[in-house]
Amino acid sequence: MKKSARQLLRFSVLIFFALVFLLPIYWMLNTSFKPESDTLARPVQWWPYRPTLGNFLEVLTSPDGNLLRWLWNSVFTATMYAGFHLLFCALAAFPLARMKFRGRELWFWFILSSMMIPGVVTLIPSYILMIRLEWIDTYNAMIWPGVSDAFGVFLLRQFFLGIPRELEEAAVMDGASSLKVFLRILVPMSVPALVTLLVFSFMACWNNYTWPLFVMHGDMQTLPVGISSFSSRYNTDYGKLMAATALTAIPVIIAYVLAQRHLERGMSLSGSKE
Repeated sequence: MKKSARQLLRFSVLIFFALVFLLPIYWMLNTSFKPESDTLARPVQWWPYRPTLGNFLEVLTSPDGNLLRWLWNSVFTATMYAGFHLLFCALAAFPLARMKFRGRELWFWFILSSMMIPGVVTLIPSYILMIRLEWIDTYNAMIWPGVSDAFGVFLLRQFFLGIPRELEEAAVMDGASSLKVFLRILVPMSVPALVTLLVFSFMACWNNYTWPLFVMHGDMQTLPVGISSFSSRYNTDYGKLMAATALTAIPVIIAYVLAQRHLERGMSLSGSKE
């Protein structure tokens, strides 16, 4: 009986926190289907009594911005950034985890220490670099800066350390080079960690607001910056803003659902080591 009571209590607590986290999402969807006159109605309307798709249609056809172009910019830059980020982090993590050379641990801690530097410190120097490279309002400005970071190297290094060395030694005895060991043994066995980093990288680029605000303008804007045009200092169109936000969240939700199994396994195993 006591065990059943504990399970019921645990289930109730989980349900409570699930509702707390889902409430903002529900409110976003609720507002996106309301006419603008109902978004600020008092008392608060917890259900759209006059549901409409007008907000979504106006967002997609608004002369104030090209939502579909912003969507393409975000999808393309986030996909390319995530792919190159995964490649560079994997190539950096491989020697730090599987090769022996002088100063290996020192290099790892040096890379890890870069996580202590706030991103705002490098914002202006990076912006000046983009100007000199003539990358302002180009996809290069969104893809290449920060394409490799300490977190990705750390995540993959920890996962690589958990792979038995016997497999690598057997491949070397058969004449496999370091590149073949990396491609044919470590990469296939590290799919959960690789997918985890890929999704994290995609979401980081997709949700980035500050950097695109500096380097992307007009039709080159990404979605987080573009949808801010529905809010100004003097007026905010909440229905359109929530409709645009809902459309922005769809690709990320799809990516998470497709990769959920690998994400859970990747995060549970990345802390293991030999």
